[in-house]
Amino acid sequence: MSQKLYDSLLNSKRGLMNGSLRDVILPAILGKEADEMLYWVGKDIARKFPVGSLEDLQLITRQLGFGNLSLQKKTTTSQLWKLGGQRVKERIEQNGEQTSFGLEIGFIAQEIEFQLMTVAEAKISELKKDCVFIEVKNDPQNEADSERTELVTFLDLHNQRPKKTKKQNK
Repeated sequence: MSQKLYDSLLNSKRGLMNGSLRDVILPAILGKEADEMLYWVGKDIARKFPVGSLEDLQLITRQLGFGNLSLQKKTTTSQLWKLGGQRVKERIEQNGEQTSFGLEIGFIAQEIEFQLMTVAEAKISELKKDCVFIEVKNDPQNEADSERTELVTFLDLHNQRPKKTKKQNK
C-alpha cells in the first residue's frame, strides 16, 4: 500500500479497515474478475435486503454506505441513477478510473429487478471525479425468475424506532 493510499484511507470517512477491505483486499483476492464478481455479490446483498420502492432503494443504499443515490431519468426500459456523496468522491480520488463500483451496480440492478419483476442489468454510463452514473436497463418482455421474485418480502425501512439507551429509560 502506498503512503498516499494509506493516508487517504486513514483520514477518510470509511476509515482504514473499511476502505482497505473494499478497495484493496477484495480486488487483490478477486484479481481481474473483481468487477464482475462484485456485481454478483451486490445482487446477492440485494436479495438479503430487498426493498419495494425507489425511495427505499435510495435509503438503503445510503444506509449500506454505498453513497447517495438519486434518480436522474426514468423510462419504461431504463433508469439513470447518480451515485455520489463524500464516500464515493473519496473512493474516486483514491483510485481514479480504476475504482470498482461492481458491488453497487449489482445491488441496484437486483433491487430494480425485484421492483419491476423483469430482468434488469446495470452498468456505469459515466464516471466523474465526484460521482458515478449508473444505467439500469430492463426488458418488460422478459420476466424475472418468478420463483425468486414471488417469494420476496420487502423490508420495512420506515418502521424502525431508535432503541432507548439506559439513560433515556430513567
